[in-house]
Formats: sequence, C-alpha cells, structure tokens
Amino acid sequence: MSATKATTNTTIELFKIDELKEKNNTPDRIFEGMKAAENWITGKVVTEEVYQRALKEFLESPMGGKKVKKDAKRR
Repeated sequence: MSATKATTNTTIELFKIDELKEKNNTPDRIFEGMKAAENWITGKVVTEEVYQRALKEFLESPMGGKKVKKDAKRR
C-alpha cells in the first residue's frame, strides 16, 4: 500500500510595496515608518498578507519602538 501526495497549483501573488501603499491608502508618513521598521527598500515585493501584517504591527507598536509586554502595568 502506498501513499500519494495531492499537489495543488497555488500561485502567490506579489506586489511592489508602493502599489500596496496606493491600494491601501497608506499615508506617506506611515508608509515610510513601516519601510524603516521592516528594513524594506523601494521596489520590494511582498504578498498583500505580509503588507497588511506589517502595517498592523507598525500601527500597534509603541512610539519609541520599545517592545512592551501585553500585561505591562503603568506606573
């Protein structure tokens, strides 16, 4: 008895980050900060999912860039 793997032809769609900036109406200052945080250069290509995740993480990060535990208490 032998097992066979089913293969699927899935394509991953890549976009230039500048295209995704326009598609998502990302303001310039947010886009430039996101590029710096991700070490992205102009012309980089990513999936839309990667862009969305990077945008979400950037918008939810603290202003100083310091990593803060979710259960951190204020002084």
